[in-house]
Formats: sequence, C-alpha cells, structure tokens
Amino acid sequence: MAENTDTTKEEAPNKFVSAEILLGIFFFGGLDAICVVIDFTGVGLAIAPVLQSFGTFAATMWLSSKGDKNTVKLGRQITKYAANALPIVPTLTTAFIIEAYLHNHPKLKAVAAPKIANV
Repeated sequence: MAENTDTTKEEAPNKFVSAEILLGIFFFGGLDAICVVIDFTGVGLAIAPVLQSFGTFAATMWLSSKGDKNTVKLGRQITKYAANALPIVPTLTTAFIIEAYLHNHPKLKAVAAPKIANV
C-alpha cells in the first residue's frame, strides 16, 4: 500500500481555516462590542474585564487545542490580560487575529516567539 507523501494533509487539522478565523472574529468581536457598550455605561471597569477574561481564556484554550503550546506561556498571558484593562479597545479580537496568524505561519512564529516571550 502506498504511503501518503502529501504533508499538507498532516498539518491541515492544526491550522486555522478561514471559517474558524471568521467564527473567532465574530465571537470575540461580539464580546468586544458588548464590553464597549458596558464601558460607556460607567460600570465597565467592574464588568467588562470579567467578560474579556472569559474571552481570553476561551481563545487560549482554543489555540491550545490546535497545538499551540506557546499560548499558555506566562508572558503572553500577562500581556493579553493586561490589554483587557484598556477601555473601548477591541483587544480580544485583535489578540485572536494576531495569534491565529502566528499559529498559521510557523516560520514567522519562530522569529516572533522570543520577542513575545520577553514582553
């Protein structure tokens, strides 16, 4: 029997496809929109970080399930959770897009990983 020599099929399940990225943008963009509305009410600093922390945890677990072991490193976690304190900024969506892009481009990830880890 012939062996499968096509290496793209082995890597495909671990990469984010366009539909997953679009689903992530809608989900995290929705959470960011809810947080922006909450920020304008005045109680945003009490409620929005809790919602954004849930979103950050969900993105971390999603990336971890895709095989990205660097997403649970302390430097990346501190950066993402600290960015959630910024009011009215769509940090969840931005962080998801950047991490999905880095996950899909391992050569770029190898260059950016030392810089991200030192932040």
